[in-house]
Amino acid sequence: MDMNQAIARAGELVRSIWAFLPGWLQLALIGLFVIYAVWLVLFLFQGRILYFTDPTRRDPAELGLDRAIDTETRTKDGATLVLWQAEASYDGAPHILYLHGNRRALWRRARFFRLFLAAGYGFTALAHRGFNGSTGRPSERKNVADAIHVFDKLVASGVPAKSIIVYGESLGSGTAVQLAVARPVGGIVLHAPYDSLQDIVRSRTAWLLPRLIFRERYDSVRQIGHVTAPVLWIHGDADRIIPQSRGRRLYDAATGPKFAALVKGANHFGIYTQQVFNQHIRFFAEAVACMTSQTRPDINESVIDPVVPEEDGKPKLAAKRQLR
Repeated sequence: MDMNQAIARAGELVRSIWAFLPGWLQLALIGLFVIYAVWLVLFLFQGRILYFTDPTRRDPAELGLDRAIDTETRTKDGATLVLWQAEASYDGAPHILYLHGNRRALWRRARFFRLFLAAGYGFTALAHRGFNGSTGRPSERKNVADAIHVFDKLVASGVPAKSIIVYGESLGSGTAVQLAVARPVGGIVLHAPYDSLQDIVRSRTAWLLPRLIFRERYDSVRQIGHVTAPVLWIHGDADRIIPQSRGRRLYDAATGPKFAALVKGANHFGIYTQQVFNQHIRFFAEAVACMTSQTRPDINESVIDPVVPEEDGKPKLAAKRQLR
């Protein structure tokens, strides 16, 4: 008997067995097959389902970031990462390493970045793969490796590790936690963070998805206990994308020095205000920087954005010069 005949007989046997099964059992088996097929698709393509990349690249000078420059760095695996960087305007200043959220290229946060620059801080904003001109596709493993790569480059360039404040926004908070575990950062700001990406997804799907299906986990709540640097948690109490209860669970799991700022009436995107910056972020960043430096500039206590923001809408690509 050749292979084709064996396959034909096996098919006939399966059809015969199927015909003898009761209708309810046939429906149950079909439903089970569909579930496993969906799980397989989610496992194989979750990276494309999870990340909403935005490749739009703009010059920071166009957005009022006069001190910032657009630069690039190459990773060990050959990816090109876009960075917006500015040197500190005074000795002993904090250096902000900003890790953005999902569907948020750097140009969408220019209004907030201007506050860091106006305060005189050093600043580096990393565009994850697929965002803002960076090449490749993002993933948890690659995002964390890229953040570590940029941190190490900053330290190698002379920026003291303990002056670097890692700022993780939303999805980027998961990357920030893992960076703070791997490297001796000065502090970490968790902006509208989550406890565990896989737990959020499972809770919203009635726990129908098994844990093994998740390759992108961002399991911050089980990692933050290893963070020894000071932590600032900021969350809006009207956040419906990542409810504050998820961020509070992460905050409670932190075992080192930690501070909380709950912004009344703010949704997921309502934290980017001068008031929040001046009352919480600036206090935290400069306190951390003072731990390693006795230098403090004679500057105003409040920072005001000098530019009326226009970056909230998506730019027309034909009208904007695209950097290469």
